[in-house]
Amino acid sequence: MRRPAVVLRVGVTAWLALVPGSASAQDGILQGFTAILDLRASAVSTTTTTASGMVSTKTDNLNPRLTLNLSTLLYPQLRLVAGAELEFSESLFTIDGAGRDTTSTKLNPWFQLRSTNPVLSPGIGYFRREEGVSTGGAADLTFVNEDYAAYLGWKPEGLPRSDFQFIRTNTFDEGRAFQDTTKDFGSILSRYSYSDLGVNYRGTFLGTTDHLRRFETQLWSHGARVDYSKSLFANRLLWNTSYNIDYQDVTTVADGEGAEVALPVTPVAGLASSSDFPVSSQLSPNPLLIDANLAASAGIDLGPPGPGEDSQARNIGLDFVNPTAVNRLLIWVDRELPTGVANAFSWEIYSSPDNLVWKREAQLPAAPFGPFENRFELDFPDVTARYIKAVTRPLSPAQPEASRFPDILVTEAQAFRRRAAEDVGDSAARTSRIFNTDLRMRLLDTPALYYEGSYWMTDVNPDGVERDILSNGVSITHAFNPTVSVFGRFAREQGSERFGYRVANVSSATLTYTPFPTFTGSLLYSGLDERVGDLLNDRRSLLVQTTSQLYRGVDLQLGGGWTFTTRVTGEQLRDDLFNVTTSIVPRQDLTLTFTYGGTRTTRSGAFSGDAESLTSRGYLTVAYDPTRTLRLVVGQEVITGLGEGTRTTTDIGANWAPFPDGALQFIFTYDEALRSLEYGTEQVLRAGVRWNVTSRSYIDFSYQNIRSEYTFQATRTKVLSVDVKLFL
Repeated sequence: MRRPAVVLRVGVTAWLALVPGSASAQDGILQGFTAILDLRASAVSTTTTTASGMVSTKTDNLNPRLTLNLSTLLYPQLRLVAGAELEFSESLFTIDGAGRDTTSTKLNPWFQLRSTNPVLSPGIGYFRREEGVSTGGAADLTFVNEDYAAYLGWKPEGLPRSDFQFIRTNTFDEGRAFQDTTKDFGSILSRYSYSDLGVNYRGTFLGTTDHLRRFETQLWSHGARVDYSKSLFANRLLWNTSYNIDYQDVTTVADGEGAEVALPVTPVAGLASSSDFPVSSQLSPNPLLIDANLAASAGIDLGPPGPGEDSQARNIGLDFVNPTAVNRLLIWVDRELPTGVANAFSWEIYSSPDNLVWKREAQLPAAPFGPFENRFELDFPDVTARYIKAVTRPLSPAQPEASRFPDILVTEAQAFRRRAAEDVGDSAARTSRIFNTDLRMRLLDTPALYYEGSYWMTDVNPDGVERDILSNGVSITHAFNPTVSVFGRFAREQGSERFGYRVANVSSATLTYTPFPTFTGSLLYSGLDERVGDLLNDRRSLLVQTTSQLYRGVDLQLGGGWTFTTRVTGEQLRDDLFNVTTSIVPRQDLTLTFTYGGTRTTRSGAFSGDAESLTSRGYLTVAYDPTRTLRLVVGQEVITGLGEGTRTTTDIGANWAPFPDGALQFIFTYDEALRSLEYGTEQVLRAGVRWNVTSRSYIDFSYQNIRSEYTFQATRTKVLSVDVKLFL
């Protein structure tokens, strides 16, 4: 392993000597060429004290990385995109005076050649990732992941627009002793629209061969969706309808023993929220979690929160519509994480029948990450439920490498059910269908009165799950004058459910009062009377929300209300809600923000657990800019839960740019998290200076002093690091 490391060092040095001449070339194939040098060096010392004594460790790291990128037109309609990444890492780990040296190298060349023709665009690509690790005294290990790709885009005018791709992936170690797999993935995505009609088809094939265990699987899936929308009678009648069908077929061939098949489970909706109380946190829709894009952010950040940012736990969920068995979740993120950072995340798995009350199913101290794929793999015992979610806290600032990862963005959530190959058999097929149609007709203009009807149906085979809902309702909207307006809706729903025939009355009403431009008040009511078979399920809520500007620079939002719920189990719940947010700007350079929200839940009837729960969160932040180049921020958050203790977090930050162009910045932050000792207390002080050499290149020096304390141990860590990033 020493030899590749020396070669990489010599190569980097030679490139840096030659790059000025190469980078200046702006003609021919080098047009669109960029080179980026990243260099990180750090020294980390940690002292850990436990009941058995004190242990001191020290880690010195050196990590240079050179990235080359090329994007150029070889011909008017043929683009070449290519690049390579060369990375070397050396780490000397010392514990109580005894040292161990570890080196690793990464070489990632790749290219993609593709036509830019707007009608027919074929292409090919090759991607290789090679990682080698050598630890003093141990055998060298080298792992390789290589992709061979072929693409074809076919987008004729007036005909279906289609995209085809095929990717063969080989993953193996150098001696093919620990891992040797081949995956073939092919997909067809076709879209067609004509007037008010839309048709989409997606077909995929995934074949996996494990050469070491002599195990093969083939997964075929087909999905089609038809949408139709129409407006009639001068837009007084709006009609929408859609039909979805998904088919999966898995074939397995296993000569060895212990083989396992992971069957994908398709969710209907992605869900997410931020809450430190996952048992009662209702998730909101997040379609980006299930859009099959593993690179685009879904708006969920697992990076360490800064002053004024949300530090609550991230709740990442899926809705399957029907109760579904799941025992694996993949949580994808937008970047590769080192082992120490990935293992800093602990996970909890929750399930729910209604997205209102959640049950904890499993706790995972850590989850495997990668390799070669930027995702956490969460495995747990079988859970059968309509809703499932994974909960984790953002990366703690006390993690020694946290400053390197200010943003860790979740891009996708996927669900699977792992089964032994012998249980699946030679072949297993599954078909699911969803049909929906709805119409809205305007009956009166004043007041605006509408009829609203819909029908929704789903079935899953061979599970034998069938559900449907027929809804008939009316809604009314009327403004009595510029000050007072009302909205109301009532609908009757009926259909078959998993546990019997369902009948429900759904109602809602809103009264809005705006006596003057700086004040708006709303009274909101919603109700549900539901019977499924012989079981009752009712819910009523009454909420008041106001928004006002008391004075110029003083804004206030105030709300509260009650929710009453009766469950099919006989359990009765009452929720008392309150929230307030105020923003005060007494001067142009000073901003004060205060937010508080609390929920008290009282339970009666047939239930298990605590009869009362209380959750509240308050946050106060002060931002002050005494000069144009100096910014000070102080924030404090207090989160309490009945029986769960109190967590207090204090954030202090300062940023000073002494020169008008902001090229030189001095940064200071202090974060303190106080909880019960079983949950740990943390104190993180960071001081640094950053020089922006150009708009993209910078040099960053930083020092961190981290203290953490738990019932079983206390740790103190000091980190001195330098980061250099240069665009050459």
